[in-house]
Amino acid sequence: MNRKSIIITMVISVLVLAVLACGGGTAITQTPPPATQPPTQQPTLPPTQPPTVTGELIINSTFAFTDEWGEYHVVGEVQNGTERVLTSIELTIEIRDASGNSLLKDDNDNVVPTKTFHPELYTLAPGESSSFEYNISSDTGTPANYNVTITGQQTGDANRGNLSVENAQLVDDSLGTMYLTGELVNKSSKWVHINNLAGAAVDSNNTVLSTDWTVTYTTELAPTGDQADRDRTPFVISFPTPSNAEVKQWATYVDADLIDEPTDYAIKVELPNNYFDGYNDFHVIALLTNNSNENLNTLVVAGLYAQDNTVLDADWSFAPIILGPGESLPIDISSFSSVNYSDIQAGRVDTFTVQVDPYSTYPAMYDIVALASKNEQVQKESDSWTINGEVTNTSSQRLNNETVVAAIYDGQGNLVVTGYD
Repeated sequence: MNRKSIIITMVISVLVLAVLACGGGTAITQTPPPATQPPTQQPTLPPTQPPTVTGELIINSTFAFTDEWGEYHVVGEVQNGTERVLTSIELTIEIRDASGNSLLKDDNDNVVPTKTFHPELYTLAPGESSSFEYNISSDTGTPANYNVTITGQQTGDANRGNLSVENAQLVDDSLGTMYLTGELVNKSSKWVHINNLAGAAVDSNNTVLSTDWTVTYTTELAPTGDQADRDRTPFVISFPTPSNAEVKQWATYVDADLIDEPTDYAIKVELPNNYFDGYNDFHVIALLTNNSNENLNTLVVAGLYAQDNTVLDADWSFAPIILGPGESLPIDISSFSSVNYSDIQAGRVDTFTVQVDPYSTYPAMYDIVALASKNEQVQKESDSWTINGEVTNTSSQRLNNETVVAAIYDGQGNLVVTGYD
């Protein structure tokens, strides 16, 4: 890696906001850090619970625990046993101490007898279930009992697609957090839009022990059998490790509907490099090229896979600038919450993917201007590069939302690393 090639890339500094990608599985080329502790035995199958036809909306289970950081969680599952699509479901909770005093407070820090909240999924079709979760801080007092009731619902609409979960795992990082990862796969003959996705740790009786929702997935999936594998998306859901409970299974809850084919902008994705940095964080370097006629904002979703195709982690990232027609942009995806904090998971990384979310790919509302940089100074200290320079507005317009993207290439012209500010 030489200084000349670094300075050349800095001349192409760009200005403004966001872009996307789609790519197949690519093998990693760097050796990950070794595993230093034995893996925890993990659940391998989701619970198989047939829909309950009760004629009403019911709460299937509840559970409470205090997590590693002292927060008190009340979790459970609600199920639509009616023949109607239900939406805007409202739950009401009471949490009291041993003396019967409420531990709930409103936004003004006043004690209140109850609070309302909602399940993780917004809409439930007949027979569908959703997990729910409510938590309070440890400094509010010591909970002794709780009660959750259903206090609201409305009739809605749904046009459900057929989705399944594949290549999943549930792991405990031994630091107070569990990670549920996998692929959500569209088995429908039409495109689907994922409205909500949640996951849970479950015991042998299908009782939800801990749960949360996620936005780390590709929102719109192509029909089953798509040749570019756009019919599937990696996902990751994290939630606190439940205390005083034995996790036996995992569960996912999906709110997804069939849609017409979305606008599919032509964005080419290349994956020139990947590496573990000095902090053992994994980086996927992607190069996006806009082959459409639009200035585009875009989001990319990356997945990390083990050799047996198990999904180990996922992350999403907006491209830092608007990408004009014919332009290319390097992007770094590296906030992998499970792999970056586990030598065990890092040691299993074998391949990765980067894909475009059509829902988050759309024409920009603003014009963009490319500016050149000058007076660059490049320094390498330990495991980091620092690049300083100047950018001057040489256009005739007043500009805002300035963003500088730096890319470093090796002596053979291969893209190695990128960053922005």
